[in-house]
Amino acid sequence: MYEIIDKLLLFLCSIVFYLLNFNNIYAIIPVIIVVVVSSLITYFDNDWIRLAGLLIVTLLCLAFPTFIVFLPILIYDVVRSKYQIAIIIVPLIMIVLYSYYSLVEYLIMFILILFAILLKHRTDRLNTLRTEYNDLRDNTTHMSLLLQEQNRNLLQNQDYEINLATLNERNRISRELHDSIGHMLSRALLQVGALLTVTQDEATKEGLTVLKESLSEGMNQIRSTIHQMYDESIDLFSQIDTLVKNFTFCPINYEYDISNSPELQLRQSIIAIIKEALANIIQHSDATKVSILLREHPAMYQLIIRDNGTITEEKRAILSNAFEKQEFGEGLGLQNISNRVKSFDGFINFSTENGFQLFISFPRKNENN
Repeated sequence: MYEIIDKLLLFLCSIVFYLLNFNNIYAIIPVIIVVVVSSLITYFDNDWIRLAGLLIVTLLCLAFPTFIVFLPILIYDVVRSKYQIAIIIVPLIMIVLYSYYSLVEYLIMFILILFAILLKHRTDRLNTLRTEYNDLRDNTTHMSLLLQEQNRNLLQNQDYEINLATLNERNRISRELHDSIGHMLSRALLQVGALLTVTQDEATKEGLTVLKESLSEGMNQIRSTIHQMYDESIDLFSQIDTLVKNFTFCPINYEYDISNSPELQLRQSIIAIIKEALANIIQHSDATKVSILLREHPAMYQLIIRDNGTITEEKRAILSNAFEKQEFGEGLGLQNISNRVKSFDGFINFSTENGFQLFISFPRKNENN
């Protein structure tokens, strides 16, 4: 944009000087030729074309000296290009045509040439500053977005760590309740039962019976609380992550994309299915890479387990027949997986292309878990 404005300014200066000194029926021809040449240079933006345009107009100056008035426009295009040394031919042309113009006219043309060179340097500097500014702005925006992403990740990790610590603490408390208070209440119940057996006094028996009932009720409440706390402490991600870290048969990739954890029974089944699938890989596969993908969709949970083990045609036929009849037989380790999937009205499928792949989906319940 700056270049176009500069060339328009140079063109206006040259045309004013040209019209003040030349006035004939052919005066428009140099104007048209220079406009066409300069437009081609601007359009193609090529150093060869810039040089060719300057040489063409320079040669025309030898035949038609009036063209020399428009040399500043072509000099503007060549300055700071790969062939800017070519502008030395302009003084030579002016020397050759010294008799055609007066000293004042030569001075004006020299000023216009100098003005064109200064404009070109100024515009290039502005373009450089603008490019640096845009790069700086883009880098700043990129860094800002990167920092925001890192902050979000930190907050998510912080929330996850807090949640995991809470679940671990619940699990610890449930164990403490079971190991300490639960055992104490169990001993107290046994002791009360023994006292009821040996005592003869009816009033004492009645009191011990009430005490035993109270202890039994308290014991049941503690059992219920322990079970509830333990169930809530089962974190699906960390449980699968533990299985993945303990799997040393081959490299394994684990991708977890669930924001709303499934119900307890489904969590336990997913963990058991992954454990069974990894055991199958160790026993029946020569895989060198395994991947586990657990993803949440609006209507279902999706579990995909892949390995790149070799599948023979015989094994492929056996697997196809087993999945078709839903009878997996002993030793394949797939019957338990199929039963667990069916118990949640899920769907199971497989593929033997580039290894063995299990595709499992569980429908989501509408209620909040």
